[in-house]
Amino acid sequence: MKIAVNSKDFKTVTGKAGRSRHFLIYEVDAAQQATLVEQLTVPDEQPIFHNLHDDDTTPHPIDGMHLITTEAGEGFTERLARRQIQVHITSETDPDTAVKLLLAGELPAIAPTPHRADDEDCQH
Repeated sequence: MKIAVNSKDFKTVTGKAGRSRHFLIYEVDAAQQATLVEQLTVPDEQPIFHNLHDDDTTPHPIDGMHLITTEAGEGFTERLARRQIQVHITSETDPDTAVKLLLAGELPAIAPTPHRADDEDCQH
């Protein structure tokens, strides 16, 4: 299993994953131990999730992973589920702690932000 942590600064868990280009990538072994394997920066020429709003087929580097973030909307979590990405929204801001808590089934959860038709982030 792989876990992507949304991290603008590669030090803390951050929000706005739809616009993010920065993720910490952890690999989980058979013993449920997580190891940080990459600080991923999505290249500028590759689309971010916000640009893939109506596109479920263009590949994204974290397709098929779990994603930990501190904020995400309802529509975002639904779209990423179609990419086999399970979104975990949390108040935990330490990446290592968040991954450990996720694996233990104890990650504090925050509900997705409700979709609003007039939300600027949802326009395309």
